Amino acid sequence: MFIIFLFGKVFFSCVSIQREVDVKVIPLSGIINDRNQEISGMDWYKNNLILLPENLNGYLFSISKSELHLRIRSIDATPIEPKKIPFITPNYKEILPGFDSFEAIAFRGDEVYVAIEIRYPDSMATMLARGHVNPLTGEVVLPEQNLVHFPVPKFVDNMSYESLLIDKTDIFGFFESNGKNLIDSAYALSYSLKSKLVKRIDLPFIEYRITDVTKIKENKFWAINYFFPRDTDLLKPSDDLLAQKFGEGESHLRSKRVERLIEFELKGGVFNLTSRAPIQLVLEGDETSRKWEAISRYDNEGFLLATDKYPTTMLVFAPFGK
Repeated sequence: MFIIFLFGKVFFSCVSIQREVDVKVIPLSGIINDRNQEISGMDWYKNNLILLPENLNGYLFSISKSELHLRIRSIDATPIEPKKIPFITPNYKEILPGFDSFEAIAFRGDEVYVAIEIRYPDSMATMLARGHVNPLTGEVVLPEQNLVHFPVPKFVDNMSYESLLIDKTDIFGFFESNGKNLIDSAYALSYSLKSKLVKRIDLPFIEYRITDVTKIKENKFWAINYFFPRDTDLLKPSDDLLAQKFGEGESHLRSKRVERLIEFELKGGVFNLTSRAPIQLVLEGDETSRKWEAISRYDNEGFLLATDKYPTTMLVFAPFGK
């Protein structure tokens, strides 16, 4: 049994205090530091980390793995200025009613898949766009016609499918809000490149938000699980079963904020959480919520994470917890 002193009170708990991990900030320079870029997703394309701004601005950002390696290893502390690569798309604001933003990106060889958020005052949806990378020029192209509709399980304002995962010939989309008090059943959507059909894949209820996922490796992948307390009325969170099962880190015990990574497994045609404890990030200050919107694995060492614009644009490295 553990005795916890919090806000001048004594609590008794049979769940251990979990270790949290500190993130290492990777300094950036150039236009990416304009918080209005609003990074909303990222993925590896070969040995380059591609970062997706949510706005229809005609470019993506690219950072080479070698540049990231130097900063993660503390060999070079100078800021990285990401390259801008052309992102050639239709003018979705004109041809796609309700177009709001780009929300996720995933690569399959030279193919690229992008989640597009559709937003109306009383409804939401996602359109899955399929395109390609020109391996000679690096241009990323989305043609006008390749769109697949992903209906949301429930209208929650500004919530859509914000994470994409590719497993062989299946493209999975994950709804951002999968809490027990919010939706009747939790599921991901799968689009088959073979059958061209969209179907539901069972998912456990997950409180708070899922804002991005890593590539899948040996049937497992990680997701950002994030909570900003001012979203309580919107998300209506139920009991945090993960915190009850595994415990919380010191900064999480002092706050209602949640910044953690959770591991899933795709097995038997359904998604489930693995038995691995969440990786909790050391929270910043007493009130600051870092809105993590993008994640990619960095080899077997940890993760690269990016915020959109809250509190500012940040790219960080988070090591695997012990």
